[in-house]
Formats: sequence, structure tokens, C-alpha cells
Amino acid sequence: MKQEGERDERPGKPEPLFVKVGKYAAIGLEFPSTVLGGFFLGYLLDRYLSSSPWFMASFTILALIGAFIRLVRLLERFSGDDK
Repeated sequence: MKQEGERDERPGKPEPLFVKVGKYAAIGLEFPSTVLGGFFLGYLLDRYLSSSPWFMASFTILALIGAFIRLVRLLERFSGDDK
């Protein structure tokens, strides 16, 4: 018996549109927020340590690389759900 709040996981049953939109919206928001987080953290470290622009550039590039890796992994996982 299905409990309240559980999704129906039967094979062949398509997901509702709002679930798919939510997944891809999460990807779309996660990518820029990761890059902006790296930029902001680097900016704060540069201000604190007076080392501008080294931490800001480094953290932005690291966050960009991490965001791309996360984007590829999420897209692979979500594209497997559509088959």
C-alpha cells in the first residue's frame, strides 16, 4: 500500500511535467550559484588577506570546473530517467 507523499515508481509511467521542470530548474540554478559562490568566497579572502585578485580568480575557476562536473553528472542521471 502506498503511503502519503510517496511517488508511483512503476516502470513505463511518465513523470509529471512539473517534476521534470523542477529537476532542470534545479540544474539551471545550481550552476550559476556555484560559480558566484566561488567568486564571492575568493573576493572575501582577497579583501581579508589583501591579495587581490588571486583568490577571487582561483576560486572562480575552481567553482566553474566543479559546476561543469556536477552539471554533466546530473544530466547523465536525469537523461537515464527518460528512457
